Amino acid sequence: MKFRNVLPAIVANISAALSELLLMASASWLIASAALQPPLSALSVGITLVRTAGISRAALRYADRFFSHKIIFKLLDDLREELFLKAAQILPLKSGRSHEGELLHSLTVSADLLKDFLPRVILPLSTAALVTTLLTYFLFAPLKIFALILPAIFFMNLLLAMRIKIVQHDDSDYREKILDFCDGRDELKIFGTTPAVKILDKAAQNFGEESFKLAARQINFDATFKILNATGFFFILLKIAAVTDTITLTVWALIFLATLEIFSQIPAAIRTLKKIRAVKFIKQKNLSLVPNPLSLTNKAVEIKNLSFGYADEKIFDNFSLTIERGEKIAIVGESGAGKTTLLYLMMKLFKPDKGTIALGGKISAATFTNYIFSTSIRANFQMLHENISDEKIFSVLKICGLESFNIDSPVGEDGANLSGGERNRLQIALALVIKDAEILILDEPTAGLDKTCAEKLIANLIDATKNRTLIIITHDSNYFSELRRIELVH
Repeated sequence: MKFRNVLPAIVANISAALSELLLMASASWLIASAALQPPLSALSVGITLVRTAGISRAALRYADRFFSHKIIFKLLDDLREELFLKAAQILPLKSGRSHEGELLHSLTVSADLLKDFLPRVILPLSTAALVTTLLTYFLFAPLKIFALILPAIFFMNLLLAMRIKIVQHDDSDYREKILDFCDGRDELKIFGTTPAVKILDKAAQNFGEESFKLAARQINFDATFKILNATGFFFILLKIAAVTDTITLTVWALIFLATLEIFSQIPAAIRTLKKIRAVKFIKQKNLSLVPNPLSLTNKAVEIKNLSFGYADEKIFDNFSLTIERGEKIAIVGESGAGKTTLLYLMMKLFKPDKGTIALGGKISAATFTNYIFSTSIRANFQMLHENISDEKIFSVLKICGLESFNIDSPVGEDGANLSGGERNRLQIALALVIKDAEILILDEPTAGLDKTCAEKLIANLIDATKNRTLIIITHDSNYFSELRRIELVH
């Protein structure tokens, strides 16, 4: 966001702070002068100033809130859009869906934190700096060199707040236990939740205790700053008392009282600034924000010297594979051998550590991780394929053995109303409908099916992809004979 976009909020905030100082000064002068019982006409200027400053303060505070909130909400929308666009480029994560949730949580929290930069960093610091400059200017005439005590107090606040380190409590352990609790809810329901609840309660207790300690440290530091500031202002007042009258001293006392409130926001502003400067979640995780470019080839798929792994676990090391156009091939391997990972790499969801992947056309795929929207079957197709006809939907459902289904019935969250086999076949139908996809990749398409249904599905798929490349990732040997080639992954 450009500086000119936040300038109205800065001007309104500073003007409101100055009007408050003017209100305090004029009110204190009026009260002190009235104690001497002068003619009412002598107080008319003070009365006018008090009323004008009070009205100005209220109006400027409203303007400050209006501009600040308008800018903040616009900034928050822009931040969230930018961060979620970046998230879309780097998902899925190697570490799995639970950690994808952690990333999205981090993105949301980071957006909320970054939007605080204007109201909690820029506005309080700029206001404190300007107030310090103006008051130093007016103090210089009566105090000379001692007027510099005020900017010294301001810079002391900045330097101490920057130097003091309050380590933020790491809540990752607590959040990870909550995620584990949610992911394992079925097992816990069967075997009992008591042990897991005790572990979660302990983590929650530790998190609460650490959060309380952090809040206490922050309160203590803020109180220390207030005491130091009050001491400095009191010393300035002593110098003023030695060279001015009682009325002037009263005015400065109330001005310093308002200034103390402005200075008290400096430590919190510096803490927020430190948090914002620490937002490096994308760089720290070395996540690429550039989509993985895939080269073109005259083959269907051409993989050369591919290397890829999760953390310290190597899945592929110098792996190569060539698939001709129109081939019907099974990629076979034990669980954990990297079959689904290979699909993710070909779909550009993961980026190779080394090597190249070249494709000879558009890919369509059905995987176990494909999401089924909770609406109807028709709506699921329309989500992915705009303006698709019912005739087209029924044609691919028939290939997958789902032609008897009511396409207007809700399928439940992530296909909860479907059996495992039905859910799997619906995913295949959603991938199969893309006619301009030259390459169709299916991950365990016969999972949850008996042998007869599996053989029929494979036969239908081979017939429906006569002019396309069909890659089936599986460990099921029942229908290997239907495919022209078997490639082992180990």
